[in-house]
Amino acid sequence: MYCIRPWLYVGNYRESLNYDLLQDHKIGAMLHLAEDVQQSNIVSRYIPVEDGQPLPFEQLKTGVDFVRQEKAKSQTVLIVCGAGISRSSLFAVATLKEEENLSLLDSFQQVQIKHPQANPHPNLWKSLCEYYNETISYKTILKLILQAK
Repeated sequence: MYCIRPWLYVGNYRESLNYDLLQDHKIGAMLHLAEDVQQSNIVSRYIPVEDGQPLPFEQLKTGVDFVRQEKAKSQTVLIVCGAGISRSSLFAVATLKEEENLSLLDSFQQVQIKHPQANPHPNLWKSLCEYYNETISYKTILKLILQAK
């Protein structure tokens, strides 16, 4: 589980099943992108997102809105996908873009600083760029990923 901001974490499916781990990090809300997981006393939202497929804009908007609404309620939010690498990182990038008014590239770099394995699938990245009308090639992202290793 990676702490991107004190209020924002990125993690994987296995971590979302570990109630003690969630409590240790004071997770109050979870956005699930791979499987629906319910934990007592934790607000959950499930949006089925296929890794490697173009991301429908409505799914992106719904997920980011959920994270921002829970943050506004002073909840610590965990964004979860299967491995915690592609889909969850992408939604964290989008959330930082909107919450902190950053460019997509700056948002990605902020996520990558805390989560060096962050690696959104190229098709998901393309969808994100189209949604925000920013042109950042996946090659640029790949260079940053390779530099972090």
